Amino acid sequence: MFEALGGLFGWLLVFTFTGTILNYCLKFVNKHFGKTISAYPTGKKIMKILMTIFIRNHKYFGLATVVFLLAHFIAQFTKFGINVTGCIAAILMILEVLLGVYANIKKKPRKGAWFIAHRILAVLIILGIAIHLIIPNALNVVAGKENISQVYDSVDVSKV
Repeated sequence: MFEALGGLFGWLLVFTFTGTILNYCLKFVNKHFGKTISAYPTGKKIMKILMTIFIRNHKYFGLATVVFLLAHFIAQFTKFGINVTGCIAAILMILEVLLGVYANIKKKPRKGAWFIAHRILAVLIILGIAIHLIIPNALNVVAGKENISQVYDSVDVSKV
């Protein structure tokens, strides 16, 4: 039963990671279009709500991402074993969280090499997740370790 939750944990992982990415997106929108949006009362209210949710809770979305990452890994590993594209995306995600934790502990300002690396890793994670979802066994085939039983959406091909 726990293995069946792997897909759910994966999508919850994508949802929480999207919540962390919305921090940057909302700041970008506010910086470039804030005055235009604020000209409309409804737009101003919506932006205030979105910014309160996603900017104030950025670190909590990041921590939830790691929790769902671990749950997804455990569920999928017990059923399918190692998946190379998933491991690459997971390693990038863990590095991203470690950078965020480092900056939070050291009270680093939002500038410098750590901040640039934090944003670059976010883009790489998006690419890693996309590759993992679109062609999950791509690197397994290259490595000569194709896992035929791992078909996306957990289709059981062992009985075919």
